[in-house]
Amino acid sequence: MKILALEEEVARLKRQSDLQTEKANIECQRFKCERDNAVRQLNELQDQNPQIFLEFPITNLLQATQNFSDLCKVGDTEYGCVYKGIIHDTTVAIKLSRSDTLFQQEVSILRQGRHPNIVNCIGKCSEVSALVYEWLPKGNLQDHIVCAHGSPPLSWQIRTQIIGEICSALLFLHSREPHALVHGDLRPCNILVDANFRSKICNFGMLTLFLQPGDHQPALTARLPYLEPELLTTGELTPLSDVYSLGVIILCLLTGLPPLIIAKKVSEALVNNSLHTLIDKSAGNWPYVQSQAVSRHWS
Repeated sequence: MKILALEEEVARLKRQSDLQTEKANIECQRFKCERDNAVRQLNELQDQNPQIFLEFPITNLLQATQNFSDLCKVGDTEYGCVYKGIIHDTTVAIKLSRSDTLFQQEVSILRQGRHPNIVNCIGKCSEVSALVYEWLPKGNLQDHIVCAHGSPPLSWQIRTQIIGEICSALLFLHSREPHALVHGDLRPCNILVDANFRSKICNFGMLTLFLQPGDHQPALTARLPYLEPELLTTGELTPLSDVYSLGVIILCLLTGLPPLIIAKKVSEALVNNSLHTLIDKSAGNWPYVQSQAVSRHWS
């Protein structure tokens, strides 16, 4: 009798546990649906009115980053410190800008519109000059070009896809009215990659600060291979400044060569009709005619 009673009690507790688990799953699913609906509505609202940014309280950012702990820090550049965090069950990148001027400048540019190949800004925290972005798990293009952290070489299909995506983003920026938007610091490290290897431009408007008087030589030196030569003498940013940078990036993707020597190497190869010796073979079997045409156009 005691064994039977115990078996019945175990069965009752199991039914109760299963019921509680089912209720918890239903509640969890409800919360996820509410979150997804809220995110979708926000995206639709931002598509209709790009000027809208969520204003996050600093408490959200502190909680997401464990009080801006080094454990959550994923990047530290002249743009600012970048942290990985979770806000409302969504993984995000939180960038603390180096200055309020840079923060305001980037907000101003991002408010001009949204594009699939420009990193999506979810919101901001004006209290600490922070921007909250979508999280892109594949890192930046520079790391993929040099196969950093053991990442495999990008296939030529992905490389050509990325070239097309960057062109699309620049066309969007340069066609803004009443004035064209110029990125000004287009480099592989400022191009992020999502889980599906879709590329997105980030870090807007930094170069305009470097063109002002001040001790910016180390940071400017890192950009020299990507800078339009006329820019260094005139100090004037134009859409052609971005186009020049794009050309260098394309040659990097085609050849895998360092940017400092790439233009000279490609020019010599074109003169000697030996371009095939420079094409990065780790990307697979490039379509020869297309790769040669692209190299001739951008070198």
